[in-house]
Amino acid sequence: MSTSLIICRPSEFLRRTVQYCPTCKRRRRFSIRTAAWYGARVTCCGCGDSWADGERMERPFRRGWRAEAIEKAKADWVAAGPFNRQAWDRWFAEQMGAAEDGGAS
Repeated sequence: MSTSLIICRPSEFLRRTVQYCPTCKRRRRFSIRTAAWYGARVTCCGCGDSWADGERMERPFRRGWRAEAIEKAKADWVAAGPFNRQAWDRWFAEQMGAAEDGGAS
């Protein structure tokens, strides 16, 4: 018997914002990873906590996770740059086109 495994990793669009962090109790920079078929994952550049669909995500049970999450969020913040509406529209159209042709693009 042959078995197959398919791993799907959707394309993500990086954005950034400044908003209130419930953990830090003040306004902070946040990186946002948006995938077309999933809720956005928002991560605080100050404390490393993340939220998806309005709920705080689980914190890993391992040493050093917070420093790693902060470093990644800050790198995403820099990579996102200022919001570019044309780039967003192009990315979104590509995601919808992939859905229409069965993901072949």
